[in-house]
Amino acid sequence: MARSAQRRNRQQRQRRPTPRAAAPVTRRPTTYEDTMFFPRLRRQAKWMFVFLAVVFGLGYVIFNVGGTIPGTGLGDVLQNLGQGTAGPSVGDAENKIEDEPNNPTGYWELAQALQREQRADEAVAPLTRYLGFRPKDRRALSMLAGIYLTQARQAQDRAQLAQFQLQQVTGSDFFVPGQSSQFGQQFGTGQVSKIEADRLNAEISSGYSQAQSAYQNATRTYKNLIAAIPNREEADQPSIFLQLGFAAQSGGDLQEALAAYKRYLVVAPDSPNAAGVRQQIQQLETAIKAQANQPPPPQQ
Repeated sequence: MARSAQRRNRQQRQRRPTPRAAAPVTRRPTTYEDTMFFPRLRRQAKWMFVFLAVVFGLGYVIFNVGGTIPGTGLGDVLQNLGQGTAGPSVGDAENKIEDEPNNPTGYWELAQALQREQRADEAVAPLTRYLGFRPKDRRALSMLAGIYLTQARQAQDRAQLAQFQLQQVTGSDFFVPGQSSQFGQQFGTGQVSKIEADRLNAEISSGYSQAQSAYQNATRTYKNLIAAIPNREEADQPSIFLQLGFAAQSGGDLQEALAAYKRYLVVAPDSPNAAGVRQQIQQLETAIKAQANQPPPPQQ
């Protein structure tokens, strides 16, 4: 009986199918795309896309860079700031500063002269020094905020141009469907492409970083400007709160932007722009909640 049971067990084991060996786990090789800026951003910090959508998209609607709300566009902010033809030259202003380094007039005249010569970046230093003497001068604060916004927009433009060039270098068909770029056809995706893409990735990162820094500077300047305006005069220039909101939003301070837009509604509740501002507030509140609910980005 025992031998019969053993024989049946042996026959059953023989009839069972032989299990397959587990397929070896192969790690996906690192591809060229893995080294690129935006794929890394998508994998490592997905929560940032909510933030970037608000910073670089929705703000343009309210601020009128695209032209939706009269009187708050970037051109309106910069209009007539140091654009006159009269006044001391750069050399004369510099001589005045050398003779009287503690006289704020020389710094103001130098900033205006540099603006007239389209050297706005150089005007930041004398404007800052001038405001050290007269921190509540609204003309100087407006000029400085306008310069910072210009710097931010130029840095964004450089980053966007580099992003477009990166897509061309890597043979993307986003802009030319069905065709690879001329660079890609000539050099392929070898070492030359990688070197060029690394350079463009660095330009993209640098451009957006510089833009955010300039927006933060503009935010600080607009806050100083608003602090210099008496409460009784706020209703006469409510667009300043839209400008602060846009600068703060683009600089990453969503809470400050939200407060600025809400203040605008207090100052100008019957404005024809009020509906657009309320919509912007809703979008910001949604973005802030989404940002708060996202886990922190992984440590590098």
